[in-house]
Amino acid sequence: MRPTSLALEHLLCAIGDPIAELRDVGPGHPEFIRAQTIRAAAGILAKIPDAMPVIAQAVRIADARAASPRARSHFAAAEAWLAGNPLLAAESYAFILSRWPSDLLALRLAQSCYFFLGRHAQLSALVDDVLENWTRDQHGFRFVLAMASFAHAESGEPARAEALGREALAQEPGCPMGVHAVAHALAESGRHRDGARWMRDRRAHWATESRMRTHNAWHLAMFDAEEGNVASALDILDGCLLPACAQSPLDACDAVGLLCRLASDGVDDDGRWQKLSDAFEAVTPGFWPYVDLHAAIAHANAGKAARAQRLADSIERCADGGDYAALRARLVTQPGLLALEAFADGRYAEAGERLAAVRLFLADAGGSRVQWAVFESIEREAARRQRALPAELIAA
Repeated sequence: MRPTSLALEHLLCAIGDPIAELRDVGPGHPEFIRAQTIRAAAGILAKIPDAMPVIAQAVRIADARAASPRARSHFAAAEAWLAGNPLLAAESYAFILSRWPSDLLALRLAQSCYFFLGRHAQLSALVDDVLENWTRDQHGFRFVLAMASFAHAESGEPARAEALGREALAQEPGCPMGVHAVAHALAESGRHRDGARWMRDRRAHWATESRMRTHNAWHLAMFDAEEGNVASALDILDGCLLPACAQSPLDACDAVGLLCRLASDGVDDDGRWQKLSDAFEAVTPGFWPYVDLHAAIAHANAGKAARAQRLADSIERCADGGDYAALRARLVTQPGLLALEAFADGRYAEAGERLAAVRLFLADAGGSRVQWAVFESIEREAARRQRALPAELIAA
């Protein structure tokens, strides 16, 4: 298999090290331009500011004169991401698919960008259009099915999502992305016992050297927590998620959601919130509201008021800009931070009102419907605590 084909296969499966597999593909190599699109793609899929230099280098050293129209379209989409315009990047990948519907890399990047934006309906429509141009005997069809499964789970269609995901895994049982798509479908349908069984039965296919390993473990832990298997969920938190959160803000977000869920079952802190607060301190605020709001939860529960204030100050500076990040900071992050601050200060009625208002915009912060359940739980807890207040305090 050619180096770029192997790297793309592993990128789509979320296994191996696609960048390392391209180490011998340099300028002058016949696959160099293709390799640069994959290198840029790996940086975009990371969805962290630290990956920007990797993307910029991949685009900068590619020889546009030697690139095909499709490759130039890929580089233009990467440039949009670099410029802080993820919506244009998503639409650019959608444009590539309108001309080359078999471009699996463009489909994976469109999925990633729409996920970052919270535009799940657009992703479902795009994937359905792409599916019409594929046949089951085409190489890579299982990846299209897995991405379609995830898209429909995020659009609130768990039955269709599960059917697509199972079809993908019938072609390739060992794809962690396919296992993950079905997990989302089961979570969306509220079938937590089935979800826990699903993840355990397929552990050999996802508990590997996969970039999805920790996130898939989180799904198992959340299924367990919902089924009352607190000890198992706690073991996954301590043994898998917390050690990974220092390297990945997305793993840290998953850990926040799980720890909030376990706290509602009476699990003690034992320094876990401190570890999560420390992990978020290394993250640049203002890039992704999804991450910033989880950071605020961690800082508040760790009792780190100074860190929470620094985060709020950074978001305020971000909101003063005129780019897409500034718009989301004003629309989602700042209102969300005010709601979480009210909750932390014991102003539960205000927290509930603010959380109810921001709920309408949570999808614009990006991330998944399952992952945003933590904010619904905080809203419910604010209402419960408000009801439990003495009458004289409520009146005041």
